[in-house]
Amino acid sequence: MTPSSVSSPAAAAPPGAWATASAPPRPRAPLDRAQRVDARSLVGGLLGFLALGAAAALGEPLLEGTSLRLVPSVLMVELSAMALTTPALIALHQFLDLEAPPEALAAACGRALVHGGRVAGGLTPLVLFYAATTSLGVFAMLVSLAAVGVFTTVTACVSLNRVELRATPPAQPGREAMVAPRFTLLVLAWVALSWVIALRVGVDVGTWVTSY
Repeated sequence: MTPSSVSSPAAAAPPGAWATASAPPRPRAPLDRAQRVDARSLVGGLLGFLALGAAAALGEPLLEGTSLRLVPSVLMVELSAMALTTPALIALHQFLDLEAPPEALAAACGRALVHGGRVAGGLTPLVLFYAATTSLGVFAMLVSLAAVGVFTTVTACVSLNRVELRATPPAQPGREAMVAPRFTLLVLAWVALSWVIALRVGVDVGTWVTSY
């Protein structure tokens, strides 16, 4: 038997088989219960935004279009900013070949929205007090909306960094994992885009509220 008649495993294997076997896809860790956003929490957060707008509406004359349009105004701004920018965040995250799975990123943004709604619900009594006793109900709502936006942004950044860090393997055994610098730049760009869209939607909603 000559050496040329003996077929090596590399020669017998089809093209690309060894590359596939040597680089298996990394397993994705499933979302645990603490990372998921259930429907009850999401509805509660959205109701918090509605309550903040309704509290400011009590300071306006009843049964007029302005007061009725104030009720969904906070929800429209917050939900629009999150809904319009989260798909772009997930798409660019996958394009940059980062670590966290898309469902974890979506859950992180959902948790930020829920926590922002809870803060909005907590600020509702303060806005209600100003709306019932002074003419500063709308101003108090705008200040509360800005505070809720800052809180939601910080919560989203922390949650996104946490899920990315959880999915990132350490560079060397025995060392802590670190997120890639391009992930930090992506989150900062997403935050800037979210605030630009929130301000733009806020201007449109304000025009819609006062145009009755």
